[in-house]
Amino acid sequence: MALIDLAVLVLLVWLVVAGWQVYRNRGTEEWAVAEAAARWEDAHDAAEGRTRVVVRKVARLPSGETRVLGESVVEEIPDGAPDWHERFSAARQVAYDRAIDLNGPSLSG
Repeated sequence: MALIDLAVLVLLVWLVVAGWQVYRNRGTEEWAVAEAAARWEDAHDAAEGRTRVVVRKVARLPSGETRVLGESVVEEIPDGAPDWHERFSAARQVAYDRAIDLNGPSLSG
């Protein structure tokens, strides 16, 4: 009887370990697919008295989780700049256009 109990215990441990490996690898595979399909997006954020307008390459999982794979700063604007709104609007347009260009087909084929 003890041999059967030990065999069942070993089998259960093996199933748990195998299941954990499948679960862990699934997450890695999901990120690999998401990173291959990553897209460039325009974005902005404010910190330390400055507004940054950027273009980011973002990978997204179906769950909504994201990873930023790359980022290019278009402009940093001090919060108190008298022409803040004009600079921000112009930088957002540049970032939007750049994201479209980066996501488009390559001109080299």
